[in-house]
Amino acid sequence: MKKIFLPAAFLLTFAFADAQTNNELKSLISQSFGYFPRIQELQKASEVSALRVDLVRSNYYPVITGNGSYNYVTPLSKINFGGNDLKLQPNNNHNYNISITQPIWDFGKTQAQIAKSKVDLLSATTNVEQAKAQVASQVANVYYSMIYLKKAIAVEDSILSFLHENKKIVENRINRGDALQIDLTNIQSNIDLEENRKVDFVNLWQKQKALLEYTTGTNSEPTAADFDFPAFADGQAIDYAKQNNFDIRLANQRTLASEMDLKYSQNSRYPLLTFVGNSGYKNGYQPSIEPLIFNYLLGVNLSVPIYSAGKTNQNIRIAQRSVEANQLALKTTENNLRRDMAQVQADLVSNEDRIKNSGGQVKYASEALTLTQSRYKQGVATHLDLLNASSNLQRILLNQIQFQYQLCTARIEQARLLGWKYWGE
Repeated sequence: MKKIFLPAAFLLTFAFADAQTNNELKSLISQSFGYFPRIQELQKASEVSALRVDLVRSNYYPVITGNGSYNYVTPLSKINFGGNDLKLQPNNNHNYNISITQPIWDFGKTQAQIAKSKVDLLSATTNVEQAKAQVASQVANVYYSMIYLKKAIAVEDSILSFLHENKKIVENRINRGDALQIDLTNIQSNIDLEENRKVDFVNLWQKQKALLEYTTGTNSEPTAADFDFPAFADGQAIDYAKQNNFDIRLANQRTLASEMDLKYSQNSRYPLLTFVGNSGYKNGYQPSIEPLIFNYLLGVNLSVPIYSAGKTNQNIRIAQRSVEANQLALKTTENNLRRDMAQVQADLVSNEDRIKNSGGQVKYASEALTLTQSRYKQGVATHLDLLNASSNLQRILLNQIQFQYQLCTARIEQARLLGWKYWGE
C-alpha cells in the first residue's frame, strides 16, 4: 500500500520569492532564437531599416555626376559678315563636364526624414525583441507543460499501481469467498478509466514534445521537475510594463513616426536652396567654334513651392489625422495592458490560494486513506470505501500539480506583458 503515497514526492513547495530562470530553459530559448525563421526574418528587416537611415542621411551630401553629349546639327544658322558666312555653332557639338549639386538649406525636411527613419529602425528592433519574447513565452509554456504532464503521468502510474495491487487482493478474496465479483468489476472499471486518462496525458506529452522541437529544433525533454519560473519582484508592475511592454513601445514609436511625417509635410511648404556647379570642356565658342574649351559654372538655385492644387495642405491634414489616430491607438493599447495585467494578477492570486488550500486537502485526504485502509483490514470498511479514499487523494494531488502549473503559466504571461527579458538574466 505504500505506493499510494508516491505521488506526494512530486509535490514541490512553490517558491514565491525571486529566482533566476533555470539554465536548461535559458538554453532552449537561446536555441529557439537561432532556429525560429520568423526572428531571422525580422532581423533582416531591421538591417534594412538601418540602411535606410544612411540612405536618408545621404540627402545632406553632394551629388556629383559626369556628363557627356555629342550632337550633330544641320542646317546651321549663319550670318554674312564681310562677304563670308559666319557659323553660329559647329555641326559637331561636344559637351563633357562634371556637375555637382549640394543642398544648402531645406528647412528641416531631411532632418524630419532622418528622424522618421530612426524611429522606423527602432520599431524594427522592437519587432525583433517582441518576436523573441513571444517565442520565449511559447518555449517556456511548452517546457513547463511537459513537466506538468510528466508529474500527471507519474500520479496516474501510482493510481494504476494501487488499483492493480488491490485487484489482486480482491481476486484472492473472491477465490476464498470473502468478496463479490462486483468488487472486481468496479476495480477493473476504474483501471480502464485511469488507463484512458494516462493515454490522454501521454498524447499531450507527445504533442508538446513535437511543439518544442518545432520552436527550438531539438527533441530534448526537460530534466527539471520544478515549476521554477521566476516571479517578478517589482511591486510597481504596471509602471514597469508601461516602459517595457512591447505593444506599448511599438505604439509609442508609431506615434513618433507619424509626428515626423507631419513635420516633413509641414516643411514641404518651404523652399529648397542648393549650390550647383559644373566644369568641363565644350565647343561652340566664338570666334573659333570647333576646338573644345575648358569652362565652369558656379551658382545657387532656390526652389520655392508656389502652387500645388492643395496637395501640400491635404498631406498635412492626412499626417495630422495619422498622429491623432496613433495617439488613440496608444491609449487603447494602454487600456488593454491594464486589463490583461489585472486578469493575470487575479490568476496569480487565485492559484497561490489554491495551492495553499490544496496542501491541507492533501494532508486530510492522506489521513482519510490511512484510516480507511485500517478499517478495511479490520473488515469495517468496504472495498468501495477504500477505492473512493484512494481516488480522492489522487484527484487532490493532480489538482495541486495543476494549480502549480497554472500559477507558472500565469507568471509566464505576466513576464510577457511586462516585457521582462527573463531569459537574459
